[in-house]
Amino acid sequence: MKITFRNGRTIETELVAGRTILSYLQELGIPIDASCGGDGKCGQCLVEVKAPPGALSEPREAEKKFITGNQRLACQAWILRTDEPVYVNVPERVYYVLESGEYRWIPIEPYVHREADRVFYNSSYIGDYTGALYGIAIDIGTTTLAGYLIDLETGAVVAKSSRENPQTKYGNNVISRIEFAKSGQDILVSEIRTAVNDMIVSMTGGKSETVYELVVVGNPVMRNLFFDLPVQSLGKAPYEPESTDPVLKLAKELQLTMNPEARVYGLPLIGSFVGADALAVVLATGLYLGREICMAIDVGTNTEIVLGNRERLIATSAAAGPAFEGASISCGMGGVEGAIKEVRICADGKVEYKTIGDAPPVGICGSGLIDTLAELLEHGVIDGRGKFRGARKELRITKGIRLLETDIDQLNLAKTAVAVGIRVLLDKYGIELGDIDTIYLAGGFVNFTNTANAIRIGLLPPIPGERMKKVGNAALEGARQALISKHKRADAEEVAKRIEHIKLEEEEDFMEKFVTELYFQNYLE
Repeated sequence: MKITFRNGRTIETELVAGRTILSYLQELGIPIDASCGGDGKCGQCLVEVKAPPGALSEPREAEKKFITGNQRLACQAWILRTDEPVYVNVPERVYYVLESGEYRWIPIEPYVHREADRVFYNSSYIGDYTGALYGIAIDIGTTTLAGYLIDLETGAVVAKSSRENPQTKYGNNVISRIEFAKSGQDILVSEIRTAVNDMIVSMTGGKSETVYELVVVGNPVMRNLFFDLPVQSLGKAPYEPESTDPVLKLAKELQLTMNPEARVYGLPLIGSFVGADALAVVLATGLYLGREICMAIDVGTNTEIVLGNRERLIATSAAAGPAFEGASISCGMGGVEGAIKEVRICADGKVEYKTIGDAPPVGICGSGLIDTLAELLEHGVIDGRGKFRGARKELRITKGIRLLETDIDQLNLAKTAVAVGIRVLLDKYGIELGDIDTIYLAGGFVNFTNTANAIRIGLLPPIPGERMKKVGNAALEGARQALISKHKRADAEEVAKRIEHIKLEEEEDFMEKFVTELYFQNYLE
């Protein structure tokens, strides 16, 4: 089989009958989405194939709704014959990742310091000074990775790096990763560490020996897979990690490309699926310091919500699923070049749109999905239950790209999960929405989202715009603060112990709240 890419690069491999094209791509480490774990349900592993008759299994009905021309779903194309070559073209997708958070000045007091030409971690000698003293902060997301290279003597961000999480080949939600880890945790660990090593080399220009500490944040599954810690307990009741403690390892233990004696620190977890990334958001926004009651929302496959002030903090996670990241949506996709990011329906019914990179449209990403939903509701094309009025059952955005009623159902469930999480926390805290001083919107997804449209569909709560603040990649900013400040790291460890974790599914009135938030409340007749 000959695998080719848009940039002309090729890879050849021998065929074995009885395997899928996806299995070859995963084995070769070729980036490709497989959001549903290879079940043929998400439509994300589209490839173009040229094969002789009978060389591949015929497309099944479930696959046909995703493919046109010579396209196949890699997970559903089984090799039947190996006597003639099969040509596979894999579209290279470059994710547009939000690399920056809102920097906050804090005193520089890192654990790593220099005494003449000797470098120490606290009082432990870890190597000789070779011209630079760097640390790295990394946010390991389920879908994407983002990192800073930081000068530990000045606190300056020297370089940035981002990329897709290579583990998406094995599913792009935490549940599918846990399931794959039952037999393939070593593969997931290798994938993520290889990607992090590539980022280290890229940011340092090959001088990775000048990196003396790495701080990692991520949800409980992502953080634990990076450190090769157990994740199976998160896949069964009561859905808790075996430990919420912080992690401290040596770079040489994790086979990381940096000074071998460098320390690798993982912030503590809060509980269940509320992890080190949510804690880093609390650190970055200063949620734990003020008198005013504020809320932080990091919308994603696993949406984390934290509410409170310096007196009391409570947190939960909402299983929104990957719908707003394009998975389970017929023409959905992540934030890659060519993804439709903005949509507007004109008075005459014509649909206008913009794509990422102004490239030809290849699908629609989360911000575009929110715009489309809001526009359909505002123009009365769909009702408050998300059903098209009249005989139509879809909206055609442009050739080959459409939104179906079944897609709207998936988006409805995703936004409802987030809305219920917000409502439960407000009730637990004993306050109304109007009592919140500021809502911080963290992460790349909401950073590129039209906030007014997100409010219209019920994904975000209806508060005045001046009280809603986008803070970028706050998880990465929190990791930066924990890297350059002993005080901030101590704060994080102390705060993690006093955040009350709320499990939505254990609330007595959870289903009642879910039904109350279901559908698009502002448009129900």
